[in-house]
Amino acid sequence: MSRRILTGRAPSMMAGSSGASGVDDYLGRLVKYIPAEIVGFYLTAAGIIPQGPNKEPNYTALWIVFALGLVLVPVYFWFATTRGGTPPLWSQVILATVAYPVWVFAIGGPFASLDWYKSWIASLVLLFVTVVFAMYKPPQGS
Repeated sequence: MSRRILTGRAPSMMAGSSGASGVDDYLGRLVKYIPAEIVGFYLTAAGIIPQGPNKEPNYTALWIVFALGLVLVPVYFWFATTRGGTPPLWSQVILATVAYPVWVFAIGGPFASLDWYKSWIASLVLLFVTVVFAMYKPPQGS
């Protein structure tokens, strides 16, 4: 499956698209806006980081891994949306880059070190952002 959102440029029979029109439907866009590969990178790296002596997470290391992931998202999505010689789909690059901190926020990670962090609020933010982002349709032919 291509990571680029199909906007109607070329017909496709891929899952998550409407088939003959070559346009990703809501579910197809929802999946493609989620930076799953970079969230997976974060989760793997966070799982490797040893805890402190009193079983406290190493928040400094988690912030560093989070920042690395934040840098990787636009780079990854730029490459993913330019495969086949197409220009980058900037709206997808930007929305995926915004979605990454929201996903890490929902996971907890380094944000759990902040006094104001509440996991239920983070979950609601994730729910809202994911649903709203998938409503955005890039312009046809982009």
